[in-house]
Amino acid sequence: MDHDADGARVGLIATRALLLSGDDVHIEVDVAPGAWLDIVEATGTVAYEGDARSSWTMHADVGDGAVLTWAGKPFVVSDEIATHRATHIRLHGTAKALIQEKLVLGRAGQTGGDLSTSLDARDDTGPLQVEYLDLGRQARHMPGVFGNLRSMDTVTALGWTPEPFGTPDAGSTGPGETYFPLNRSGAVLRWMGIGRFCDELCDPTFAAWHEDAMHDYRRRRTAERLRRETEPGHGEDGHGPATTTTTPANCPPYR
Repeated sequence: MDHDADGARVGLIATRALLLSGDDVHIEVDVAPGAWLDIVEATGTVAYEGDARSSWTMHADVGDGAVLTWAGKPFVVSDEIATHRATHIRLHGTAKALIQEKLVLGRAGQTGGDLSTSLDARDDTGPLQVEYLDLGRQARHMPGVFGNLRSMDTVTALGWTPEPFGTPDAGSTGPGETYFPLNRSGAVLRWMGIGRFCDELCDPTFAAWHEDAMHDYRRRRTAERLRRETEPGHGEDGHGPATTTTTPANCPPYR
């Protein structure tokens, strides 16, 4: 969708119906050191009813100094289906990741089947955020779990700790919203509601945190280029005089 010398914005488009009963979808993302990648989902995903379990799993490896951002569309769980959504993220060095996940229990007129989700985010030191959430039909109606709520929106920042966007009164954007910084570098904003996504909280928060992550990234990359340009005998690419820097015609425009 867009690119520059350091990264790209990529649209994620399904070419077939998914998630059908029995589907097991795996997505692997590898962001090179010093690059940026912004993933955009064109549409939401529906886990359709059926006898066999389905699953959606994403593995992301983010190199030193790189930034991964991914604003997810609603993941809708139909009646009469059991499905699992898993996210695995590994950060290296000063890497950052910003992920938004929207969950909806049931299509129109439905209450939704059995859903479980997991997040395992780590860096070179160890775990940043590890979570397993059981939203099965029996578990979610237990006291203090989910009750009659149908929607949950979560924005997770990893590799730095952004401040909350705005200061809404508790319960003003929906039955529940929570911001909490992680023990190490990271923060989570979670919203829960009864209907579809009209929380007016997580989307602007993702946009603000995205700008925060990319502003810091661009500033750092600019400083690195200026440093390389001023090094004796090195051009902009850091490997030779600037006057001899060339780019092959078949060289891809980004990593």
